[in-house]
Amino acid sequence: MSTHEEWVSTPRSAQLRGRRIRDTEPEKALRSAVHALGLRFRLHRKVASRCTADFVLPRYSVAVFVDGCFWHGCPSHGTRHFRGPNASRWKAKITTNIERDARNQSCE
Repeated sequence: MSTHEEWVSTPRSAQLRGRRIRDTEPEKALRSAVHALGLRFRLHRKVASRCTADFVLPRYSVAVFVDGCFWHGCPSHGTRHFRGPNASRWKAKITTNIERDARNQSCE
């Protein structure tokens, strides 16, 4: 398959196109809980080359990544089999995300 092929528009793709990338509900809930504990953080900070955390606790040198099940290939809740005209592209995208997550987790 050529990398220059376009994604085929489907009803599902229109639904996914509208999803938030930043400030998702799980992110906001976690940040709210962390803030309630008195901890202060910075949002969307680059912590290494090609590695941006959802938020960082600078005082403790901690980077936090909030990964959604669909986009990050969760083995319990993520999609196991992709169907439709974009199936191979979705599989490649999720695989790339998993590889990037592993690289980001190894950042020091």
